[in-house]
Amino acid sequence: MIQNLTHELAVLAKAVQHKNLSAASVHVGISQPQLSRLIAKLESELNVLLLDRSARRKSGWTPLAHELALAYTKGIGRLTNEILAVAKDIESTELRIGTLEGLSQIASQFAQQCFEKLEVKTVYLDILDFKDLDSQFLSGDLDLLFTVRSPSKQKFTHQLEVGYQQMEKVSTDPNILVCSPSEISGVEKKQGGKNQRFLISNSLSIRSNWLHKVGGTGSLPIDAQKGRGKGYYSVYLFGQEMINPKLWKKISDLFE
Repeated sequence: MIQNLTHELAVLAKAVQHKNLSAASVHVGISQPQLSRLIAKLESELNVLLLDRSARRKSGWTPLAHELALAYTKGIGRLTNEILAVAKDIESTELRIGTLEGLSQIASQFAQQCFEKLEVKTVYLDILDFKDLDSQFLSGDLDLLFTVRSPSKQKFTHQLEVGYQQMEKVSTDPNILVCSPSEISGVEKKQGGKNQRFLISNSLSIRSNWLHKVGGTGSLPIDAQKGRGKGYYSVYLFGQEMINPKLWKKISDLFE
């Protein structure tokens, strides 16, 4: 049973570090409803009570939740040390990389260097939106992550500032606002009007084609560049905590 709940227990171990479900959801990279369902699954499978739902507004953690999280953390800590002891001299020949579509050029250049300089045999390079990018990285499905923001508020051991990016503002039709799902809330509040129309797409190519060929108002990222540029958005590379230290050192050297 426990073997099938490792993901849920890992999330619980991070979540109990924050005082309630609402605060925890911000830091673990999944929505509050998703976190609530995950905790409910643990409670059902283990026949325990992890959330004190008697609070009027925000559910707090029970003492048992903290005990369970601590037990998992201690166990996974021992396992991690054992794995690292065995794997410290074994470098991965396969990497799973996630990137925003606007960072695909710098991610592709890095993938090429993985073959040429890191002796990696297989690279999976997936383009994802913010939500999927963050959740897949935090759940351990991605080894590396190219992004313009931290996937959560927790501190990461493996983090590099690897480039910069500028945004291009396009305004060919003020009545059609073109934006990504992550932009829509702020756009609606600031610019939404009675005659306003919205095109919302997680595809950068669709938004770009629409803005330049059909017409609309929105912002598009310009191809990211290596190095640092004043006044631009920073581009970051995050690596999993379990990534081989020697491999991470080689990756860091590529961006010096």
